[in-house]
Amino acid sequence: MFIKKIIEESKGGKDSEDIVSEARELIQVKEAIDKLDGETQTGVILEKDSQNFMIIGGGKDNKYAAFAQVKGKIYVMANKFDVQKPPIELIVAGKKGMYPSKRCMNLQMILEAAKHYADRGALAQTFNWESP
Repeated sequence: MFIKKIIEESKGGKDSEDIVSEARELIQVKEAIDKLDGETQTGVILEKDSQNFMIIGGGKDNKYAAFAQVKGKIYVMANKFDVQKPPIELIVAGKKGMYPSKRCMNLQMILEAAKHYADRGALAQTFNWESP
């Protein structure tokens, strides 16, 4: 595995804490992402170190967004085959924002990108990775 830890961010009350796990198996990545609901669980960080990580957020209505930092450079996941739709409101890592439709992915797409990154440390070329 490329990543060293999985951080599940919680947006709950003042007693909520992030859950940090040592990354040992790919199934842990899927399990963490499956918990995203866009309300109380809004972010998962797949981290190797401070220069190499992926943040996945959202989850409400099967809409997710992903960002990655590879060797210090930031990328935003985008769909290569976007159908123009109005921006979608998502909560990613506890922050509400409006995301262009091309940056809102379904669960299957997010899992594919997360698995590829967690296992190899590379961005899945099935998707566009844009500089913000």
